[in-house]
Amino acid sequence: MADEIEGYRYIGQGYSVVPVGKHSGIAMNITSPQEMIKLMGNPQKIKETVVITPGGTTTFVAPLLYKKPAGIVTYAGTPESHLGIVGRNFGIAIVMTLELEGMDSIPDGTRLLLNCEGKLGRVYMEAEDGAQSQPPHSADGSIVVVEPVTGDVLGGGSVLG
Repeated sequence: MADEIEGYRYIGQGYSVVPVGKHSGIAMNITSPQEMIKLMGNPQKIKETVVITPGGTTTFVAPLLYKKPAGIVTYAGTPESHLGIVGRNFGIAIVMTLELEGMDSIPDGTRLLLNCEGKLGRVYMEAEDGAQSQPPHSADGSIVVVEPVTGDVLGGGSVLG
């Protein structure tokens, strides 16, 4: 299983765009340019926000990079996509192609921690009392077994399986 972080519960992993360490913030799902423009109107909120977006090629998120969000998580895309290439220059924690474990989506307002210390980006959500020691569960309630990824995950295969 992924490294445990006190106070947080592991929820998934994807590609880390740049190794910038651990960053935390509040999740906000951005799925349209209009939602991004609304967020741009509040620079302080951007700095506290981990933007969750469906794809790595959603270039409408790129203007947020100038405002230094707490992080960005995508459900698709790779570090070689436009967002990955541009994001690398800003030193922002970005996890791409997140594969969630034990949940279907990340609700707005969830406190997240992004661990971008290597090629894999791990995502954690703030744990309720005692929850960080609970194994992830699938939608039907069965325990999800998480195998560690080894080797050169970006060199020729998928980090996700």
